[in-house]
This record gives sequence, structure tokens and C-alpha cells, in this order.
Amino acid sequence: MISFVVGRGMGHLGRCISITEKLQQHRLPIHVFAFRETHDYLSKNLHNDIQLKTFKSKKFEEGKQTTLLINDWRSDVPRFRSEGKVGGNAKVVTLYHSDFIIDNNDSAPMQEYKNRIVEIANQSDIFLHMNLIPPKQTPPKMNCIYIPIPLITREISQSPEEVRRLLGLQQNESFILIHMGGGLANRYEQIVKWYDQINTLASRYRFVVAGQLADEDYPFDERIIKAPLIPNGKNLVKAASLVISKPGMGILGDCISTGTPLLFLPPDDAEREQKIDMLREIAHSDMVAIQEPEDLVPKIQYAFANKDVIQKRFRLIPTNGAEVASKIIDMAYRIPLSKLTKRQEDLLRLTPYNSFGNKD
Repeated sequence: MISFVVGRGMGHLGRCISITEKLQQHRLPIHVFAFRETHDYLSKNLHNDIQLKTFKSKKFEEGKQTTLLINDWRSDVPRFRSEGKVGGNAKVVTLYHSDFIIDNNDSAPMQEYKNRIVEIANQSDIFLHMNLIPPKQTPPKMNCIYIPIPLITREISQSPEEVRRLLGLQQNESFILIHMGGGLANRYEQIVKWYDQINTLASRYRFVVAGQLADEDYPFDERIIKAPLIPNGKNLVKAASLVISKPGMGILGDCISTGTPLLFLPPDDAEREQKIDMLREIAHSDMVAIQEPEDLVPKIQYAFANKDVIQKRFRLIPTNGAEVASKIIDMAYRIPLSKLTKRQEDLLRLTPYNSFGNKD
């Protein structure tokens, strides 16, 4: 049995849905373990054959039946084998993103964040590391099989016309999507500040605020549309003309894969700071990062004026990570733990990033 432990963030939930959809095609037995407050959302998105259970770290259900354990991104889960919560022969796969190569210019919080990534990865057997482009350098010595993979995103399941109809918009009416994440884990600290700024521009632009797992009780201007929590948020991104968001990997992947221009709000931690760096690198511009309230209008204008350039840059980024990850997981599932390292080259052949083991 494959056990998939997933966190509370919308990006994590989306990757879980995407990977399990692909794993279903391999006819593998999958149980998803998630926090109870995410069950309603997951139950509307997961395949009917996938069992959804409540995640309890202290008492991991059915751990002894687990052959392969996937986590995205839980620092406690990679220790489950050493703690006896899964069998001694269970394989542990950790999925994450973000650069972890320490640079001389990194702040102390950034260095701590990067060291934490390596620490958690090294408690795993396989580290599936999402990258926008092939890694520029070999990672430091790691005690696991390191496999870089492309972005993991969901498939579109509604047309933009259907989404606009759901929102009560005219078929040709454009809108700017405001996205603040799921509202549960690691809540964006500046959410109210930027809602205030969006409110002041309600007469100038048509805004739609994305629904959350735990919504902010905020008095929006009546001209702003507050969207329901749409089961597949990528549909909403595809229908938008522009997205303004707190920094996050899930929304970055959705915008890249749909070609929707994206502006990131200021970061409130090291992880989100990295997401802004990623967007700047892809766009080849600092204009995609909003720093102050007075930046909003000029950067919205920049995004609209440079839509074709941004879309061209986004098209360079592979987004088939769910397919790649599912093939790696399928192979690892069938290999005994004792032989996993001997099959490292076979596993690496499944990634499209040539410099890290693709021998085709």
C-alpha cells in the first residue's frame, strides 16, 4: 500500500491530487492521510478509489501495511520508519521545492531554511525535488537518492467561460484574481494590509478574490467578487487576466502552466522570499514583485503591457512533474528497500533533466 501524507496548504493539496490521479493509472493501492479540515476539499477532488483518512502523527493508522510512504511536506513524517510507525522495509519519499544550495549572500533565516530542507530530505530514501529548470549545480552530499523533477500542476477541468458564468461575469469580461492561499497553514501575515489596498482600487479594476479553506472575514467593497472555494483552483487562474498573490509554489505553478501573468506580494518568511526569486528569474524582471502599495497600479499596468513576453517565458518551463513523479514512485514501489540504491540510475532515467541521470 502507498500512504500519501499531505499538509494543509493549497499547493500541497493540489500536488497530492495531481500525483494520485497519475498513480491511479498504474493501478496502485493508495491511501491519503490529511488534516480533517481539508477533507471536504479533498473528497471533491480525489478519485473515488482512493481512501481518505485523518492524519494523526502520534498514531499513524495502517502504518504497518505501508510499503511506500510519500510526504509533501511534513518534517515529522520522514522519521516514521525510525520511530516504528511504519515497517522497517517501508520506503520513504519526500516531495518538496525551493533551492537549498547556500549562497554567501543568504541571510541567517534563509540559511536556516535551506539547511532544514536538506535535514528533512536526508531522513528519506528518495527526495523528489521540484525545479522550474534543470538545477544549475550538483546538490551537496545527501544521504538519499536525489531526483529533480519538473513542476507538478493540475489539469484544467472547466473552461474560462464556465468559470465566468459561475462568478456572474459577462463572457468577455476580464478580471484580476487576488489569491491569498488556503488560509490554514502558515497564513500570510500581510493579508489584511493588501486587502485594504485592493479595496481602494475597486472602481478601477474588476477584482475576484479566491475562496479559501478558512476565509478571512473582511469587508470587501461591493464591486469586488468573492469567489467560492472552487474544487480546482487552476480553472480560476486560467480564466483570469492577471493574478496578484502572496508568494507560493502552487499558484506559481498554476500561472506558469496556464500562461496567466503573476505578480507576487512581499514575502513574510524565507520560503516565500524564494518564490519571489523564482518568479523574477523566470520573468527576467523585478517588475513582477510588489513591494509597496504605490507599486500596485504601475505593476498591474506592466503585467498587462508585457503579457505576451511573460507567457513566452512561462512556456519554457516544463509542467509534467506529476507524470514524472508517478513513474518514479511506481518503480520505487516495486523495488525492495534493500535494493533501492542499486537501482538509483534506473530511477534517475525517469527525470527529463539530462544532467541528473537521464541516460537515454
